Amino acid sequence: MGIRGLRNGAIVTFFVSMAILLVGGYFAVDKVPPVPAKVVRGQTAVTDQATIMRGQDTYQRYGLMDHGSVWGHGSLRGMDFAAHTLHMVGQHMRDFTAAGGQPQAGAYAGLPDAKKRETDATVIHEMRTNRYSDGSKTLELTPAQTYGLEQIRAYWEKEFAQGDTHYGFLPNTVPTAQERKDIADFFFWTAWAAGTPRPGLSYTYTNNWPPDRSMGNTASTEALLWSLASIIALLAVLGTVVYFVHRYGFFYGEAKAVEASYKLLQAPVTPSQRSCAKYFLVAGLLFLVQIFNGGLLAHYTVHPGTFYIEFIGQIYAYSWAKSWHLQLAILWIALSWMGTAIYLAPLVAGREPKGQRAMVNILFVAAFTVTVGSLLGEVLGIKGYLGDAWFWLGHQGWEYLELGRLWQILLFGGLIFWLVVVYRAIGPVLKVGARETAEAADRRALVTFYVFSAIFVVAFFGFGLLYSRGTHLTIADYWRWFVVHIWVESIFEFFGVAVISLFLVTLGLVTARSALRVAYFTAILVFIAGIPGTAHHYFWFGGPGFWLGIGGVFSSLEPIPLILLVVRAWMEYRSIRAEGKEFPYRWPLYFLTASSVWNFVGAGMFGFLINLPIINYYEHATYLTSNHGHTALFGVYGMLAIALILFSWRGLVENRYWNDSLLKLSFWGLNGGLFLMFLTGLLPIGLYQVWYSYDVGFWFARSAAFYDLPVIQALGTWRMVPDTIIIVLGAFPLLYFLIKTFPRLRQVGSLGGKR
Repeated sequence: MGIRGLRNGAIVTFFVSMAILLVGGYFAVDKVPPVPAKVVRGQTAVTDQATIMRGQDTYQRYGLMDHGSVWGHGSLRGMDFAAHTLHMVGQHMRDFTAAGGQPQAGAYAGLPDAKKRETDATVIHEMRTNRYSDGSKTLELTPAQTYGLEQIRAYWEKEFAQGDTHYGFLPNTVPTAQERKDIADFFFWTAWAAGTPRPGLSYTYTNNWPPDRSMGNTASTEALLWSLASIIALLAVLGTVVYFVHRYGFFYGEAKAVEASYKLLQAPVTPSQRSCAKYFLVAGLLFLVQIFNGGLLAHYTVHPGTFYIEFIGQIYAYSWAKSWHLQLAILWIALSWMGTAIYLAPLVAGREPKGQRAMVNILFVAAFTVTVGSLLGEVLGIKGYLGDAWFWLGHQGWEYLELGRLWQILLFGGLIFWLVVVYRAIGPVLKVGARETAEAADRRALVTFYVFSAIFVVAFFGFGLLYSRGTHLTIADYWRWFVVHIWVESIFEFFGVAVISLFLVTLGLVTARSALRVAYFTAILVFIAGIPGTAHHYFWFGGPGFWLGIGGVFSSLEPIPLILLVVRAWMEYRSIRAEGKEFPYRWPLYFLTASSVWNFVGAGMFGFLINLPIINYYEHATYLTSNHGHTALFGVYGMLAIALILFSWRGLVENRYWNDSLLKLSFWGLNGGLFLMFLTGLLPIGLYQVWYSYDVGFWFARSAAFYDLPVIQALGTWRMVPDTIIIVLGAFPLLYFLIKTFPRLRQVGSLGGKR
C-alpha cells in the first residue's frame, strides 16, 4: 500500500469521522431534557427555569463536579447527585403514598410486603408518567413529587450548610441558603430527567440510567442489541487490520545502524534547545505535586474530609484536590510535549531562526503564568471568593476543564503561539527541494504529518470554548468531550504517533518511509475509532438513543490502533541489544515501550471492558472508569511524556553526568506502582461497585455505605503502598535526576543558520 493512498485514507477518514459526530450532534440538540419555564403543582408555582439554571451555576462555581457527579459525569468518589436524589425522591414518594397523602416519614417501612409492592408500582407509574407540556413549557408535579422536592431541599440545605464527613463535604460547601435551594432544585430536575420517559418512548431522557429498579430504571433493549453489534464490529475490523498489517508488511524493513544515536549526542545544542530545559524541569515539579494530590484523594476515599494534619482536612476540600490532580496532569504533560517540540525543531531543520530563544522564553513565562493563575483561581472559586467572576477567573465547573474561561482563552492563545514558535524553526523543511531524493521526500512528508498533528492539538482544544455559562448541561457536555475525549484519546494519539515517528527516525531506529506508512495507517484507525467513539460518553447524559449505536460500535474499535509503531521500535531495539552494543537512549526507549504496553492494557483492555453499552450501563461512573483513566492517561501519555523529556534531556546534558541507575529506579517505581494501583485497588473496587450497581442500584454503589464496607476500607487503606512506591521510588528519583543534571547542561554550539 502506497504512501499517497494511506495519506488520502487518513484525510477521508478524518472528515467522515467528524461528520458522523457533528451530524449526530445536530440531530441531538433538540432532544435534550427540557428545562421547564415553570414547575407547578396545580395552580401553585413550585420552581422555575431561572432557579434551576442558577442551581446549575452553583453546581459549577463551587467545583462540585469534582466532588461528585451528575448523570455519571464528574468525580467518582462522591455520590452521583442525580442518582442519589432520584432514589431519595422515590423513598419520600413512597412514604407520602403509604401515608395516604399525609406526609409521614417512615410510613412505607411499616407496610406489609403486599402493600409495599402495591405502593412501589404506584410510585413507579407516577414517576414514569411525563407531565411536561412542550407547548406551555410547564412541568406539573404530583402531590407526592412535590413532597419529594420539599424533602430534597431540606436534605441539601443540611448537607451543604453543616457539611457531611461521610462524603467529605466541609461546612458551608455552598455558603448561602438561596444557593442551597437553587442547587436542590437543579438536582431534582436531573433526577426527574433520569426517571421520566421521553414522550412516546419507554426509556427516560438519560436512556434509563442510573440503574435503580425501585424507580423502574433497567437497561434498555437498545443497550443490549448495540453491544452485540459492537462486538461484531470489533472482530470484523480487527481481522481486516491484521490482514493489512501482514499483507503490506507494516512492521518490516531495513534495520538502521546504532551509530545514528551517537551522532545525536555529538550534535551541537542551540540556544532555544538549552532554553527549553526549564520546561522539563517545571513539568517534573508539577508531576510531583499532581501525584501528591492523587495520594490525598486516595486518603479521602477511606477517610473523607479528614487528614493526619487536621487543618489540611478542614481547608483542603476534596474538590480542590481533584481539580488540581486533573489540571496538573494535563499541564505537566502539555509542558513536556511543548518542550520536546521546541527541542526537536532544530534537529529536524538543521537550523535555528533568529530570536528563537527569546520566543521560547516568552512562551515559558506565558505558560507559567496561566498555570499558576488557573490553579489559584480554581481554589478561590471553590472557596467562593470570586463572586460573579467565578466563571472567568475561578473554577469553570467542568471536570478536566476546570480552569476559568480567561485562563482557558490565554492557554489557547499560548498554544497558538507555541505553533508559531515551532513552525518558524521547522517551516523550511516543508519546502520541496529542487532535486529532492525519495528519502528526503519521505522525511519532509513525515515532518508535515507532525506539523498537522500539532495544529490539531491546538484546534481541538478550542472546542472547549463553544459553550459558556448557562449552556444546557447536555449541550455543554457534548462540546466538553470534544476536548476531553477527542483531544486526549484521538488527537493526542495522532500527535504522539507523529512525535514518536520523528523520535525513532532521528534515532536511526526506523526509516522515514517505514515510520510514515505506520503513522498514516495508525491515524486512519485513531480517527475512525476515536472520533465517533466519543459518543460512548453521550450514552446517559441526556442525549437520544442513537448515541448508543454510534458510541458502542465505534468505541469498540479503539483497542485496535495500539502499539503499531512502537512494536517496530522494540524489534529494532532487540536487534541492537543482540549485537551487544550500548544504546545511549536506552531509558527513553524503555519509557516509550512502557507507554505502548499501557496503551494496550489501559486504553485497549480496560477501555473496551467498559465501553459496551450493556456493560457501561452498570459500570458507568464506577472505579472501573478510574481504572481505565489512570492506566490510559498516566500509563500512556504520562510515560510517553517522560520518554520525550528524557529523549530531549539526553541530548542536553553532558554525557558524563548521565545516570542510568536513577532512571532505572524511576522506571520500575512508576510502572510497578501503577501496576499495583490498578491490580490491588482500582480494579477490585470497580468490580465491587459494578456488582452492587447491578444487584442493588447505582445509588448504593456510590453511597457512603458502600465505601464503608470493610473490604473497600481495606483496599483503600492498602492504596498507600502503590502510591508510596510511585512517589518515593518513581517521581522523586526522576525529579532528583532532572534537578541534579540541570546545572550540567551542554554549552551552546554552532548549528547552521541564524541564532
